[in-house]
Formats: sequence, structure tokens, C-alpha cells
Amino acid sequence: MVTLGARDVPGLRRFYRALGWAELPGSDDGRVGFLLAGVLLVLRPAAKTDGTAGGAMLTCTVTGPRQVDSACVAAVAAGATVLAEPADHPEGGRSACVADPEGNRWEIAWAPLARWRTEGGQAPPAAPAAPAPDEPHRASAELLHHHGASDEVVAAHLVAAGGNGPGWAVETLLCAARTARREGRPEQAVDFLRRALAEPLPPARRGGVLTELGSLEVTLGPADRALGVRHLAESVRLEQSDVSVFKAANALGTALAARGQTSVALEVMEELAERFTGHPELAWAVQVAAALIASHDGHSWLETVDRLRRLAATTPARPAPAVRVLLAEFDSTSGRLSAAEAAAVAREVTVEPLDPFSRTYVLASAATLAQWADELALADRLVTEGLTGHRGPLVDPGYQSLLSVHAESLVMRGRYRELLEACHDWGVLIGPPARPAPSGVGNAHLVAQAVIALTETGCAAEARRLADSIAVDGSHGSWEWNEFLYARGLLSLAEGDPAGALDDLSECGRGQSARQVTSPVVTPWRSAAADCQLLLGRPAAAVALATEELAAARRWGTPRCVGRALRALGTATGGRAGLATVEQAVALLRTAGTDPELIAALAAHGRLLAAAGHLTAARGALREAARHAERIGAGRWCAVVAALLAAAGARRATASQTGAPALTGSERRICALAAQGHSNPEIAALLHLALRTVETHLTNSFRKLGVRRRTELAGRLAAEPAVPDR
Repeated sequence: MVTLGARDVPGLRRFYRALGWAELPGSDDGRVGFLLAGVLLVLRPAAKTDGTAGGAMLTCTVTGPRQVDSACVAAVAAGATVLAEPADHPEGGRSACVADPEGNRWEIAWAPLARWRTEGGQAPPAAPAAPAPDEPHRASAELLHHHGASDEVVAAHLVAAGGNGPGWAVETLLCAARTARREGRPEQAVDFLRRALAEPLPPARRGGVLTELGSLEVTLGPADRALGVRHLAESVRLEQSDVSVFKAANALGTALAARGQTSVALEVMEELAERFTGHPELAWAVQVAAALIASHDGHSWLETVDRLRRLAATTPARPAPAVRVLLAEFDSTSGRLSAAEAAAVAREVTVEPLDPFSRTYVLASAATLAQWADELALADRLVTEGLTGHRGPLVDPGYQSLLSVHAESLVMRGRYRELLEACHDWGVLIGPPARPAPSGVGNAHLVAQAVIALTETGCAAEARRLADSIAVDGSHGSWEWNEFLYARGLLSLAEGDPAGALDDLSECGRGQSARQVTSPVVTPWRSAAADCQLLLGRPAAAVALATEELAAARRWGTPRCVGRALRALGTATGGRAGLATVEQAVALLRTAGTDPELIAALAAHGRLLAAAGHLTAARGALREAARHAERIGAGRWCAVVAALLAAAGARRATASQTGAPALTGSERRICALAAQGHSNPEIAALLHLALRTVETHLTNSFRKLGVRRRTELAGRLAAEPAVPDR
């Protein structure tokens, strides 16, 4: 490597580029590199070198006497100064001397091979020629690595160079892959990991790379998914530690189940369980992982639950927390437990020490129970613990369950914009318009929650496009498919298609019944189906469905579930009895702390009051519903309630302002901080506000500005003139 100090790096760079030297990527400190015939020439600003610019004496050998002349002509054409014209030497050979624009002297020389041998020397290097395609990248990687460039920059050149690299290449590639994965660039992470496999790796290290690679590949396109399954299968077969094999097999089983191959996935987990018979913690973790994988198929799920019950009954020691909480999930959905009992299990298992293998599963299941029981603060804490402590692959079923709990919690609270933003951050959606990401993990439950959020925010057309983009594959029988049917049914109902909605909701109900799910805490399909039956002119069927849901809701016992069922029953019943029932629903839902069900109950209350001739009271209920809907950005309910108010004789309200002029001073300040990249807790601390206040202001601001993500705020605010604070 030759380093030249330069007073004018750009000028000298143009000179060597004109000579045809292969230029390497520049660095952050102003260095420029060129490669020719194995020589690496680095240009650096003179202030950063030990000497002064110019004055170097260098030699460039060529293959014949004519090349001396042509090289000299080319150098002069590029801007060199001739110091010695091409001339022959008495002892043989020919040479010339030129100076580059900063005075560095180059001797262009040719000597016959016989002369080199006579003088005891070695033959000169081969003539300058175009480097091999990978040579500049290999040299760039070496140069950048030794000068402290980031792992990702170096790794990109290692990928382009291909083949084996220096001893430090593996660590550089793996570090770069983890950074790319952490920053949401799975395709680039996959490129780095595939390149790492080209290096010589011991079996255990190779197994870890295969697991990491396969776990990412199965989240990408069809071809990558197939390759990911093969890589995970290869990892399982390699000689690794038990923990490493568990991670690989778990990821493999999840990937197979996502492709509709649940039975094959369970065979993988069964073989794994046999391997871990002498390792109780891992054996229990395998059983729980298998149960979560089995949930993709109704029949396999019921068989797995039965097996866990038998294991729990025959094991002398108390069953592991993971088994207890998983069985509590099943008992909650099948009507065997109340909300209070389920919440007690969630608290009980999470105060015990958790082994590292099943920790994510326990926290995910416990958070699910807490959320169903409307213990939302507990659910939030458990989800946060699980997500921050997770170190496994993204396809891990426990990790995906944690995301599902968080997503459903946001929808329960009416935080629709936040949910849509989270789905983009998790790589589930891209857009707008929202559509499944081609590199997404394929979590249909998260897509279902996004469909609900779009529907409730008044974006029915976008929700329909998203719903229609979901392929009907091997997911029938999965709990996620039932959740999707429920979401699509709600969308059809909002679109004014009660018959189509009833088809999806009824199919959801049949799927849940096949899994012994009777509680409305999961998918309250009966209350939505009752609304459909009423719109189709079948009030008796509506009352029957609502009555059935109310009975199950009372067994569970949360205000949210009971209030929702009372609302459906009162609406279906109508008249004075129906009005009294809906009044009970409103009173109960005021204590639940979740807006969506309360808005629906207030709207139903207003409708029934108006039908009974109590227009003033009707308008009061409807205006309260409108305030709640406006606050959470529930555009669909805003439109529904506005129509009901008009029918009840309310004067038309002035249309809400939209765009930046509609923002209050507080909303504008919060949006400005969010646009700068501050998180909600940081904004709350900076402005001395409650976190909930920040969230509410952002929700209202997103609606007024017509944006869905924080990244859109800066452009939207800049596009409209500021207005004085008000």
C-alpha cells in the first residue's frame, strides 16, 4: 500500500481516475483509494500525513518498450508533467519519468526479463491490467476494516468480493447482520449471514449462523422461506449445545406451522422432547413451544392440551409455570375460569423464578390472561418485560404472541393510529395504503388487528384492500384465522353488507367451537352476528345470539365483556326493555376504561332514546359518544353518530377543521417534538405532561393532519403555514 499526501485530494483523484486506476469507495475522513496491479494507492489530505505533499518517488513497470511511450502519453493527457522523455538504456530496457499534478514522480519502466535474471533479481510485476471483479472490494474491505469503518460498510464489500476472507471477516459479517436486523433491514442481514457461511466455521458456530439466517429467511418471500426451512433443518442436525438445538428446532417448527405443515412441525418438536428427557427445564419448554405451534391447527391444539394435562397430572412435582399458564389460557377461553381466576394465575406464575428457556412463553401467556381480564397495566408490564428480554429469533412463537397481545391491547383501548404505526415498525405492514409487507413474519392476527383499526378510523376502502390481500392458505383451524374472520366480518358490517359479515362471523364461530372456545373474551362474534341478524330483519335470531353471549360473558365477569353483550341484547330486543338493557350496558362500560365498547353503547342508547321520543336525552347520549369517538380518532363512529344526531334533530355542527391550522398550540408542540424523533415518554417529560395526554394529543393530531405514522409529521407540518397558538 502506498500513501500519498495531497494538497488537493479531489484534483489528484481526478488525475488517477483519468489514468484508468480502479477507484475504491471513499472514507469519512477524506481518504481516496485506487487499485492497480496489486498496488493500493491511498490519497490523504496533506495535513493528515507525516510529511508534506509531493516529493514521492514511485515506479510503474510495464510489459514492453512501446507501453512506456503509451503510458507516458496517457499520463501527460491526464495532467502529468514529463520530467524525462521515454529513452532506451544501454544495458537494455526503456523508461520515462513523469510527475503527477502535485509533484509525485513516477518512473515508467520496462526491462527485458534477461536483464532481471542477469542481475539476480525477480521478474517485475505483470503489466497493469483491469483488476478481477472482486479485487477492489476485497482490498476495500481490508482498508476500511483497518481504518475503523463500520461493520456494515466493511461487510458490504466482503459480500461483493465473495469467497473466503481474512480471519476477522466472520465477526464483522455477524455484527453487521445483527445491526441490520435490529434496524429493520432483514434482507441485508440475510446477505451478510449467507456470506458468513462461506467462511470456514466449526459445527457449533455454523449451527448458530444457520439458525439466525433461517429465522430471518422464513420472514421473507416464498423462495427465501423455503431456503430458511432448509437452513433451520440443517442447523438442528449439527452438533450443538442443547440450548442451540432448542432454538433452531423451535424456529423450524414455527416456520413449518406457518406454511400449514403443523403435523411435520410437531414431529420435529417430538424428536426434540426425546433428546431432552434428562433436562427438565428444556423438556417443559419444548412442550410449551409445541403447544403454541399446535395452536395453528384445531385438532392438534386439543390433542396437545390433553397431553399437557396428563403430564401435569402424572408429574410428581408441580407443573412448570409455562404449563400452568398455558392450561389457564385454554380454560379461560372454554369457560372453565373466570376473569378473576385467570388474573390470579397470571400473577402467580410471574412472581416465580422463570427459567430462560420458557420465560418468553410464560410472559406472553400471562400477559394474554391479564389482558383478557382487563388488567391492562399488568398486561403492559409483562409484554414490556418479554419484548425487552427476548434474545431469540423473531419467528419465535412466544415473541409473536407478545406482539399479538400488545396489538390487541391497543385496539381494545381505541389507540388505532398507534397500532397501525406499530404494525409498520414490526415489519407487518408497508404503505400507505396499508398492505402486508412481503418480508413480514406472516402473523395473521396482527393483520386482523390492523383491519379493525383501519375500519374504525373510517378507512374502510383501505381496510378492504388489506383484507383482500390475505391469501387463503393452510391457516384454516388456526386461532389467527378465526381472528381474521372476525375482523373481516366487522369490516363487512361497517361497509353495509350484513349478509357478508354474517358469513364470516358464523364461520369464525364454527372455528372457535371446534377449538372449544366459548368465551367472548377472544372473538365476541355472537354480538356482532346479532347486529347482522337485526339488520337482516331477524330479531329473534339476534336476541338468541346476544343472550348466548351474555351468559358466557357473565361467567367471565369483566365489565367490558358483559357490557358489550348487554348492548347487543338491548339493541336486538328494542322497546322499553331494550332501552333499559342498553342503559345497564352504558353504566357498566363507564367503569371498563375502554372507549370502543362505550361509544357503541352510547350510540345504541341514543338511537333507542330517539325511537322512544326522548330526543333531548338522545342528543345528550349521542354527543357524549361523539366526544369519545373524536378523542380516539374513531372516524367510523364519528360519521355514524353524526347521522344519528341529525336524525334526532340536532343542529349541524360546524365541520371540524383539518390540517395544521386545526391543531391547538399543545398539539403542535407535541407534533413538533414527535417529528424530531422524541418518543412519547420523552415528550411527556419535556412538556411536563402525563403520558396519556401526549398519546391523546397525538391521536387527535394524526386525525387532523391525515397521517398515520410519526415519520409523516415533519413533511405535513412543513407543507402548511403555522398559525398563532390558541
